[in-house]
Amino acid sequence: MKRVTILLAICLATVLMVLAAAGCKEDSKPRITRMNVSPACGVVPVEVIATAYVSGGDESGDPLGGNNNLEMAWNFGDGGTGGTSVAYHTYNVAGEYNVVVTATDPAGETASATVPVTVLPDSLVLDISTNFPGGTLTTADTVEFDVVATSCDVNYPAVQGDAVKLTFRWDMNDPTNRVTSNPTPAFRFATAGEYDVELTVTYAAWAVTRRETVHLIVTAPPGGAQD
Repeated sequence: MKRVTILLAICLATVLMVLAAAGCKEDSKPRITRMNVSPACGVVPVEVIATAYVSGGDESGDPLGGNNNLEMAWNFGDGGTGGTSVAYHTYNVAGEYNVVVTATDPAGETASATVPVTVLPDSLVLDISTNFPGGTLTTADTVEFDVVATSCDVNYPAVQGDAVKLTFRWDMNDPTNRVTSNPTPAFRFATAGEYDVELTVTYAAWAVTRRETVHLIVTAPPGGAQD
């Protein structure tokens, strides 16, 4: 019985040692506890500072991983890379980018994290459209205007509430001199001709005003019939 007890104790000790070793191995794997890219949005060119806080590797190191025996790799999404815990990068082309940081320990274990960055061509970007994408309609048609307004703080109409941040002015430039502040107006041109409809959007918080124009060709309806 004594021998059995000793064998059981040895087996139990062995199991505990294996579990402890496995736990230590798991604890030593790299982990990215926090990642930050600032600014997260800006106008070309955008200079960003990217920081990753990691754990794992040599736990005596600093939280930025500089002494943690970890290899840090950054991918800024536009071909730019970095190899330190704090990396600097400049975006020169507008677009949506995913910044990815990867920490690798000597055993080949890795951990990654991702943060999106928006790079705009202007501080307020307008994109206007109509229900006549070819730009040709008749005096019997009603043209509906739409606008997408984007900045680092505005995403209209995706965020409908952002409309209150903006002032809209549509000028139809037709004989009636029709002007409206409705962001999505509908209009029927009474006279055939070519019109440059101008939209002016003001973002008072940034003291920014931008203008865009859509060119329309309005003809008489076939047979001259009109509703």
